[in-house]
Amino acid sequence: MVREAVATAGNTLRGIDRLAASSGPGTFTGVRIGLAFIRGLALVLDAPALGITTFQSLATQAVGAGARGDIWVVQDARRSEVYVQGFDASGRPVCEAAVMGIDAAQVRLAEVCGTIVGSGAELLQLPAGLVRSGSTGLPDFTVIARLAAGLDPDAAPPSPFYIRAPDAKAQAPLVRHEALAVAIRQVGPDHAPMLAELHAQAFEDAWDAGSLASMVDAPGRVCLLAVTSEPGVQQPCGFVLARKAADEMEILTIAVAPSMRRRGVGKALLKDLFKLARGAGSSCLFIEYADDNPAAAALYAGAGFCQTGVRIGYYQRADGTRRDAVTARLDL
Repeated sequence: MVREAVATAGNTLRGIDRLAASSGPGTFTGVRIGLAFIRGLALVLDAPALGITTFQSLATQAVGAGARGDIWVVQDARRSEVYVQGFDASGRPVCEAAVMGIDAAQVRLAEVCGTIVGSGAELLQLPAGLVRSGSTGLPDFTVIARLAAGLDPDAAPPSPFYIRAPDAKAQAPLVRHEALAVAIRQVGPDHAPMLAELHAQAFEDAWDAGSLASMVDAPGRVCLLAVTSEPGVQQPCGFVLARKAADEMEILTIAVAPSMRRRGVGKALLKDLFKLARGAGSSCLFIEYADDNPAAAALYAGAGFCQTGVRIGYYQRADGTRRDAVTARLDL
C-alpha cells in the first residue's frame, strides 16, 4: 500500500521527509501495525514519524465538510461506552478525550451545540443543538498526512493513544520449556566432529572439525560436553570450550543446539565450568559475544558476568557486515 501511494504521488521512498499514522483510538491490531510500520520505516529513511489521533483527524474532516460551531467527535468504544472529545470550529481541542457510558455521554452532550461526527454518533439520541456531519466516520489518511505536515514531531509522538487501560490478559505460554536433564563431561579432540556439528547448528560462522580438534588439543584448553541424560536418550546438546592462562580463564565459545535452547543447557555448562575453573586456581573468567545476540547477553548476565568493554566491528558476518563484540568478566 505504501509503495502504491508513493508511486501514485510520483515520489520515491527516499523522497519522503515525514511519516504519519493514526494513533487511535481504534482497533488494537490496526493501530499497532500502522505505528510499528512507520516507526520502522522512519529508522530506515531517517525521517520523523508522527501519530495523529482519530479525534483530531475526524474533527479536521468535519471542518472540511462545512461543519458549523463546535465539533464533537464520538467514537464507539464497545461495551456500551463511547470515546468523546470536543473541538472548536477551527478543529482545535476544547477538552480532553474521555471514555464514558452511553447514558453519561447523552447527559454530557445534552446542552451542547454544533456538529457531531464519528462511529459513536449512531448510538446516541441527538439533542436539538447537534447535527450530524456530512463527513465519514473513518479517519482519512490524506487528512492525517496534512495534519502531520504542519506539526512539530515532538508534539505528536507515534505512540498508541489509549484512553482506557487495555483489557487483554496475557495468555499462558503455549509451550513450556522444562529444564532438560543433562550430564556434563570433559571431552578431547576425538570429539571434534560432534563439536563441529553442534557449532554449525548454533552459529553462522561455525568452526570446522579440524579447527576444533586443534583448539581442544592445545595446552590449557578445557572442553565440556552436555549430553541429555533422560532415560533411553543420549543426545549431545551443547558444549563449552575455554582456555586457561595463569590464574585466568577465557571462554572461547559456548554452543547449544537450537532445539535444546531455553532449557538450562547453557547454565549447566557454565556451572560445571565455574567449578572446574575454581578447582584449577582461576580467579576470573572472561567472555566476549556479539552485540546482536540477546540470548547470550541474558545467559551471561544471569550467571554474574559484568560488561567490561566493546570491540568495535570485531565480528564479520557472511554478508560482509560487521558487529561489535561485547567483553565481560566474572570474578570467581
